[in-house]
Amino acid sequence: RAVLTVEDCGVGIAAEDAQRLFDAFYTTKHGGMGIGLFISHSIVESHRGKLSAASNDLGGTTFTVTLPGLPDDDQAGSAPSSGD
Repeated sequence: RAVLTVEDCGVGIAAEDAQRLFDAFYTTKHGGMGIGLFISHSIVESHRGKLSAASNDLGGTTFTVTLPGLPDDDQAGSAPSSGD
């Protein structure tokens, strides 16, 4: 599996926003469209992964993307079958 963690030291996520963070068209930003995190979440889930967000010790937010590994027979670098 692969894990990518990104954190910032911004304003963090308010408790009332946490439940809707990945909803389409939900935004807390003036002039925001509310589709960026929704699309990101959809892409990660389409690859059988998980995208999560949590407040961190810096006062900001930590986003974590977790993607599953490939099954043993699909590992990168393995020779493709010839079909013979």
